[in-house]
Amino acid sequence: MKLTTAQLDDLMAVECRAELAAKLTRMQADLALPIAQQLTSRLKELAPASRQVRIGIVRTYTTDLLDPWISFECALQDLHAHVYHAPYGYLLQEASASSGLAAHRPDITVLMLQREDLHPDLRLPISDLAAPVLLRLKESAIEYLSGLVDKFREIVPGHVVVSLLPPMAGPAFGIYDAQAECSEVAWWGTLKVEFARHLRENVPSSLFLDLDQAVNAIGREHFFDPRFWFSARFPFSPAGSHDVAHRVAAIASSTRHPKAKAIVLDADNTLWGGVIGEDGMQGIALGPDYPGSTYVAFQRRLLDYPQRGFVLAMCSKNNPDDVDEVLERHPHQVLKARHFVARRVNWEAKTRNLVALAEELNLGLESIVFVDDSDHECALVRRELPQIQVVQVPRNPVEIPSCLDRVARLEIVSLTVEDRAKTAMYAAEQMRRAKEQEVAQRGGDLDEYLSSLRMHMRIGIDEPRHVARLAQLTQKTNQFNLTTRRYSEHQIRQFIDSPDHTVAHFSLADTFGDSGIVGLAVFDRPSRELAVLQTFLMSCRVIGRRAEFAFLEALIRELSKCGVTEVQGEYLPTAKNVLAKDFLRECGFDERAGSFFQRRLDVCPPQSQEAWPILVTLDPADPKATSDVSATKASSSVF
Repeated sequence: MKLTTAQLDDLMAVECRAELAAKLTRMQADLALPIAQQLTSRLKELAPASRQVRIGIVRTYTTDLLDPWISFECALQDLHAHVYHAPYGYLLQEASASSGLAAHRPDITVLMLQREDLHPDLRLPISDLAAPVLLRLKESAIEYLSGLVDKFREIVPGHVVVSLLPPMAGPAFGIYDAQAECSEVAWWGTLKVEFARHLRENVPSSLFLDLDQAVNAIGREHFFDPRFWFSARFPFSPAGSHDVAHRVAAIASSTRHPKAKAIVLDADNTLWGGVIGEDGMQGIALGPDYPGSTYVAFQRRLLDYPQRGFVLAMCSKNNPDDVDEVLERHPHQVLKARHFVARRVNWEAKTRNLVALAEELNLGLESIVFVDDSDHECALVRRELPQIQVVQVPRNPVEIPSCLDRVARLEIVSLTVEDRAKTAMYAAEQMRRAKEQEVAQRGGDLDEYLSSLRMHMRIGIDEPRHVARLAQLTQKTNQFNLTTRRYSEHQIRQFIDSPDHTVAHFSLADTFGDSGIVGLAVFDRPSRELAVLQTFLMSCRVIGRRAEFAFLEALIRELSKCGVTEVQGEYLPTAKNVLAKDFLRECGFDERAGSFFQRRLDVCPPQSQEAWPILVTLDPADPKATSDVSATKASSSVF
């Protein structure tokens, strides 16, 4: 469907950048390039982008024509894009510290490759190759790709993204391919899965961008333009260019903006059609027939987001009993009360309720994506709480199930065990609060409450398998963070591999559940006697349990065993980390010049584990460390 003149005039008349971006994000009309450029200019006119992003593209086919589409999609994400295109076909030349790419210092580097680049034999059909030959070919292709990524990983600071151009033609066997013993689609699918696994397990800050998803989304005939391909080696149609640019911009947004963490949903005309207080259980649209089927599909889609690490909450002007009845008794209601980590169902202003939800969940407002059908409520939240991204539910029910699909801040570039367990973690936290109230009501104190939790802390040292989570902690932890230094996965891996650094983390479990990895310490070891605390942080989800003291003292005990006589630390104040201001003093550190602190272990020796109601288990350095340096560290001592 093409954008009409009336629709364009309506878009150009919007006076709020966030509102225009929201309208464009949910719009399903095809855009011509001149209109996309016109809308990009309008977005910039309404408000300059708040952040810059540097994108590097290394390619074996023409990609320059993607630039205006990348600019448009980045503008939607409040980003101003600086794009560098490496010379055509200069793969190995650009994987050099003296290359134009290295000088550009990209936040993300996208390798846009053709399948035939991976091995000369892939220039011809593979359907007649024997199984052993196909196996060797796959292994060789993955080895080539892995080596290429390693080279770029060494010279660029940000994410390395790998994409393979899908074939313009269908498989050799056509519709029989799915049954063919040597199916091309299956062979390439296996290669992609194994290569993506290699990146996930071995290459920090890397991602495989599967463009076959884009082909599936808009169709092969709409994704490619043979005219451009055969005349200029540019494969994409305008629709294909737009889709690829959207995916690149979504990755860019994830690296440059604070991560969204919660999807807060309205109820009436959002989770179901109609108003429950007026239409009743039997009158709302929710079920197998249209339009109720669209709301069922939307709820099923919403269940995907906790798997990505987002939590669901509710903010609705309604009678709580009416909403509870739908959640628990309606036969076609997919989302139950247990799926929401918090709910505000009352008649107060939604802006006030959103602030209350953020406080309850211990989140910044910038971490919330709010979904509502009302023009008035959406406009009010955009105006009064501009940190919150607002998504308005489409009026056409058919468009509702996919209304969040193009929200870039709901895309992820990494996934940890902690991410997928967030809903359960919030439920456990609610049980802890109930326990704390129970102890207080019978006259107990904080010590009694903490002892009742039966906490168990596990400390890990130099463990590469947790790189993604440790980097994530540095990027999003603000309140209890001594220095607020941000590190990429690649930088964390470098610390782990360095003989001059120690990377320690801890996880915390108790009677109500496991909070996962919630704390990190990075020590610089300039000499045998000195350890410098370069980074020390703890997730806000375990604040108030004295875990930070137990963690640091356990590390200092181990450092003392290794001959360390002095530990230095630093507190760099920010607008958000006042909670950590006195931590080093409380741990026996003396303040020195500037922001530095010092603790001499002969004057203030480490305290014993019994000082806190936490059982501490310290694991040795990871025996599965893959680098020579990590292996040496693992075999020598804990530190």
